[in-house]
Order: sequence, then C-alpha cells, then structure tokens
Amino acid sequence: MSKILVDYGEKKQLAQMLSVSVVTIRSALAGKTKSSLAERIRTLALERGGKQQTK
Repeated sequence: MSKILVDYGEKKQLAQMLSVSVVTIRSALAGKTKSSLAERIRTLALERGGKQQTK
C-alpha cells in the first residue's frame, strides 16, 4: 500500500476531526493498517489535498 503525504499540521487536524490520536493517523497514512477507520482516514486525507506517494 502506498503512503499518503499531507501538508504540515494536517495530521493533527485529521486527528481532531475524527477524534483519534495522531499515531492512528500516521499509521493509516503510512499504509500500516487496513481497518475501516484507516480507509476513512486515507479517503479524508486525499479529499483534503493529500497526495498518494508511489514507490
């Protein structure tokens, strides 16, 4: 799974919006988790301007 890169401060904003920890956001954006919450985090990050990094 590819990583999703977001602007500075966006991880904290996503965490506040979804009421989760920044660690949860970081894991989801790095592609380390595959839960429904992780999918929601990745989708929201892309909608808010995140970029998918391909290897």
